[in-house]
Amino acid sequence: MAKPSIADQLERASDDLDQVICSARLGVRNARQFDDLEEQAQGIAAKIVAAFRGEQAPQAKPLRMDIVPDGKSSAWY
Repeated sequence: MAKPSIADQLERASDDLDQVICSARLGVRNARQFDDLEEQAQGIAAKIVAAFRGEQAPQAKPLRMDIVPDGKSSAWY
């Protein structure tokens, strides 16, 4: 089967984005739903990039992650 065109791949990502926007317009009820919507948005962003660049290998997990009280964090890869 032939690979879908860039336009077709973007159209699919657009449909997914429409669903996330619809959910967000209904109101975010809690932190879990907020995290789920953010995760979906990151997945959509990856689909958009993949339409142009192809699938990317998943990023390695950090070897060490430090979170400080002011909410900022740093990671070692």
